[in-house]
Parts: sequence; structure tokens; C-alpha cells
Amino acid sequence: MQAKTNKLDCTFVRINLFSYQEQLLSAKERIEFEDHLHSCEECSRIVSAFQSVTSFIDKKKSIETNPFIRTRILQWLESQMERAEEKPIPVFQRILRPISVSFMLLIAVIIGFSLVKQRHEGFADINNHQNSIQAMKSELNIPDFIDEDNTFFDNH
Repeated sequence: MQAKTNKLDCTFVRINLFSYQEQLLSAKERIEFEDHLHSCEECSRIVSAFQSVTSFIDKKKSIETNPFIRTRILQWLESQMERAEEKPIPVFQRILRPISVSFMLLIAVIIGFSLVKQRHEGFADINNHQNSIQAMKSELNIPDFIDEDNTFFDNH
């Protein structure tokens, strides 16, 4: 059964949880804190939960990493730094790459325009061919039967 507790004592416990855990309270405050814990179930549950969380954190802090990982990472970093020092990119290579890419893009655009132009000229050749057929028809007095389908259905 829970004895009647003072709200001020519960507030004191909640405010000083960390200080109690780290043993920073004075002897008088520590005795008062522990007396309140014995009389208040809610505060004792809060303190025990807080202690379990801090012990879990302390366990995770104490886990030590593999020392070989540290060594491997340091060796890798050193090798990367040595490579960077050994092979500086020459100035002409830094300038040549963007120029070559720009040149290739220009060639691609020129090829594209020439293909479109040839295709357009092909259409012009078709129109010229049709015009020459029309000219031959007119020279040979061949009539144009544009509406052959319509004349066929109109007669029947």
C-alpha cells in the first residue's frame, strides 16, 4: 500500500534523477531521496527505469571496436593520400577533357542537322518526281482520275 506522499517530494525526485544516479546529491538530500523512494511506488518505478536505461547506455559505451578496423581505415586513408600526391592531374588533361566533350557534341549536332537536311531533300525529290509524272501525263494527254471511287459508286 502506498503511503500518502508529498507532491514536492515527487517533483524533487524527478528533477534530481541524474544527480542521484551520478551520486552528486548531498548526504541529507540522498537520504531524503531514498526515503521518498521507499514510500512512493511511482517514483521508485521511475528511478528503476532510469537506472536500467543508464546501465544499458553504459554497456553500449563499454563495447570496444575491433582494433584492426582502425588500422585498416588508417592504412586505406594513407594509401589514398599517397596516390593523390603521386598523380596530380596535368593542366592540359583538365582542359583537354571538356574541349573533347564539347567537340564530340558539336559533331553530333552537325550530323543530326545533315541527316534532317538529307531527309528533307528526299521529300523534295518525291515532290519533284510527282511533278514530273504530272508533266508526262499532260504531255501524253492522260486524264487524271482523282475521284475514281466516287464516279464508280455514282453510276451504280
